[in-house]
Amino acid sequence: MTPRHRRAAGAASLQRLVLDSGPLIALFHAADPDHEAAVRGFRALAEGNSRLIIPLPVLFEVYKWLLFEGGGVVARRALERMVEALEIVPLGLEDLEAIQILLASRPEWRGTLEDASVVLLALRSKAPVWTLNYRDLGVFRELSFWAG
Repeated sequence: MTPRHRRAAGAASLQRLVLDSGPLIALFHAADPDHEAAVRGFRALAEGNSRLIIPLPVLFEVYKWLLFEGGGVVARRALERMVEALEIVPLGLEDLEAIQILLASRPEWRGTLEDASVVLLALRSKAPVWTLNYRDLGVFRELSFWAG
């Protein structure tokens, strides 16, 4: 994380947090190099009763990654846990239009539509983001990040 980004409060005082795919993939994929950090982070968030928010496209992204890298059993188990524990936010056509405007405002940005859905949700909810890939989201100086 670079100094220009605001760092959100610790988990104990965090009311809500928008999740990118990286922390979830690391949590459910034990071989991921960030697995232990993800376990600690999610444990701290649970202890703080934080509200964890995820855009539906990111849930799809996590499931697909786990399906190909961890297999069907791992992916389905993760899906069950995500549905139980997370606030899943669907996107409509109005959201897609807002994402198009967001993309047009940052023509140099090479983030995915899933990344853009994280940005849109974080900006709308005024909540920090937990990501493991600041390169994709760091372009948005108005975001704040939680580092686990």
